[in-house]
Amino acid sequence: MATKEEVYSKIKSVLMDEFEVEEEAISMEANLFTDLELDSLDAIDLMVTLDKELGIEIKTEEMQDLRTIEDVCNFVLSSIPADE
Repeated sequence: MATKEEVYSKIKSVLMDEFEVEEEAISMEANLFTDLELDSLDAIDLMVTLDKELGIEIKTEEMQDLRTIEDVCNFVLSSIPADE
């Protein structure tokens, strides 16, 4: 099972590598849209990337309430299947 810190680290690396977000701008409280200047397509791309890299399934309608990096971390943690 992934920890919140591991999920945060993965999100942070995706934001820096794929979206060229400055490391200093990334924090748990950072808003994806106002602080990090992502648009709705960027948010979908972020979730698709996390989906592939973490082996979870994210539906578009589940993403509409995710605003901060902490929201995304919590959602990802709740979506990771428990080890069998």
